[in-house]
Amino acid sequence: MGGYTVITTMKNEAAFLLEWVAHHKALGFDHLLICTNDCDDPTSRMVLRLQEMGLARHHATTPWAATSIQRSALKQAQRYDEVKQADWLYVCDADEFLVVKTGDGSARALVAAGRPDAEVISVPWRVFGPDGQRDYEDAPVTAQFRSAMQPQAPGQPQGIYCKSLFRGLENMHRIGIHAPVPRPDLGRPLRSEMPGGLRLGPGLNPMLALRDYSVAQVNHYALRSRDSFLVKRDRGRVNHSNEVMEIDYWDRFDVAEVACDAIRRYDAAVADWRARLLADAVLDGLHDRAVKWHRAKIAALKARPDYAPLLAALEERLARCASSQS
Repeated sequence: MGGYTVITTMKNEAAFLLEWVAHHKALGFDHLLICTNDCDDPTSRMVLRLQEMGLARHHATTPWAATSIQRSALKQAQRYDEVKQADWLYVCDADEFLVVKTGDGSARALVAAGRPDAEVISVPWRVFGPDGQRDYEDAPVTAQFRSAMQPQAPGQPQGIYCKSLFRGLENMHRIGIHAPVPRPDLGRPLRSEMPGGLRLGPGLNPMLALRDYSVAQVNHYALRSRDSFLVKRDRGRVNHSNEVMEIDYWDRFDVAEVACDAIRRYDAAVADWRARLLADAVLDGLHDRAVKWHRAKIAALKARPDYAPLLAALEERLARCASSQS
């Protein structure tokens, strides 16, 4: 089978699913393994339809008490040929979009730009904040949110989380969320690098990278709009499942320092893939139901008294953002 496989975990992401699928197909990934759990919206049904169409593999995650839902899913993912036989694997979330700035922009172009012996290529997050947007819109996320964090300041090294492509399972003990964990008997660190030639030494945290976006970045839309953030908070976190997203989570990812349109290179290919997906009557109908579910959930959460303090805090920050832009 071979090829390039992306693994993701999703819950209640149906309103955003088709854009994510279209983007990763535009990147040239051969296989999409989408792990879902306890979805209230049509996410699981949409992935099952994609599986019927030969465009994805669905996995219904069984939560394990000893670890998080996301780590459970990544462990269970190793049972599938799309993972076991892959030449390269990549793990990302539904709000993360890989952008490759070299060659034809594909995942293969990123691997080709690295050292021939590299086993792990770590790509830094680039956070794209809501930039004052309150309302949910049924439109591509990557077109709505176009301002991101600054690149690394010269002489001020500061680590940021990364996502990694890695060379199959042969030398891997475990598929990690940000980077793979090598086999204990390997006796050496994995041969790793970051785009741009910044190599990782054995003492550097493999989950962190420098904010060097010259070759590649992972656009991270952690918040989307205010309204969609409410739905994300209600769903809960897939890794730190015991932590509630409060205003400090918003403040962490409410970053919109500089315009960045690097992802625009994929617009034509993503639009083509999205049109092909929506040409399927079943997917089109499920997407419509997903949008209605998302809007209804937003309305229900706004009406809950326990959400009033959070909404007030968010309004304060959005008003401050509008004031700074005027």
